[in-house]
Amino acid sequence: MTKMGIVFKYIGCLIILVASSGIGIHYGEELKKYLNQLEELKKLFCLMKCELEYVKLPLVELFERMESKVQQPFESWIGMLRRKLESREYGVFDNIWRETIEEELRESKLRAEDLEELKNVGKNLEYIDNLNLYIEQLEYKIIDVREAYQSKRKLSRTLGIMGGIFLVILLL
Repeated sequence: MTKMGIVFKYIGCLIILVASSGIGIHYGEELKKYLNQLEELKKLFCLMKCELEYVKLPLVELFERMESKVQQPFESWIGMLRRKLESREYGVFDNIWRETIEEELRESKLRAEDLEELKNVGKNLEYIDNLNLYIEQLEYKIIDVREAYQSKRKLSRTLGIMGGIFLVILLL
């Protein structure tokens, strides 16, 4: 084998190692983003609960206050929800709630079952007990995802590196 062939072989091995390690790290980061969005969603609903329970704001004013207190993608979702409610031409609240979730949160890191649960919350948003129940469900999910993140983060990095090493050995 020529000298250039050996150099290309080693460069290829290095690329495989870097790529497989990157895949492992990327998986861990995606799980972290999911966890962050669940925590932000819990924060949003805790704020909503407080505003509904103590200040008793109308929904349009509630969403106007919430819009600036949360991060993306929830900021744009709440903003769209508020604008559609203000215009009063989009139908009943539950339909507006569901449509804006589908439009604004489809690109979020939330999973399909999370979005479905969120859609169901809009049916009885004004009842504090329902908000308490949803917040409690989010707390349990956050605990589960945090535990999974802590274990899978290290595992995904290790598997990425080990998978790359295995591929390099196979190709050599």
